[in-house]
Amino acid sequence: MKRVNEEELEYDYDDYGAALLAGEPFTGEAIDKSGDVVVSLTTFVGGREDGPKKEWYESGQIRSEGQVSRVTGAIGVWSEWNESGQLVERKELDEEGNVVSWRQWDEEGVLIKDEAYDPLW
Repeated sequence: MKRVNEEELEYDYDDYGAALLAGEPFTGEAIDKSGDVVVSLTTFVGGREDGPKKEWYESGQIRSEGQVSRVTGAIGVWSEWNESGQLVERKELDEEGNVVSWRQWDEEGVLIKDEAYDPLW
């Protein structure tokens, strides 16, 4: 899979923000760096976000990760961590991007939110 630096991409806002490389819709992974540290990775297919998406703190600690569908946006399980590595949020979305469940934890790892949603509402 082709991998480029985020700054190599251009965005066609007349085409809903399609990512372009050398004027063509980009397929591959785009990374963003802070100095020498990769802080995000976004997967594109045909100029649209589609596939894994991850972010890291500058320390290298994972910040968030999930899956994106070029049709509906965020899908599947999305997780977020704080800088010390503690899981602070996990959402599950169906194939249409509707939230199915949502959990949050405080800084001590205590569950403070645990909700399930009916995607038909």
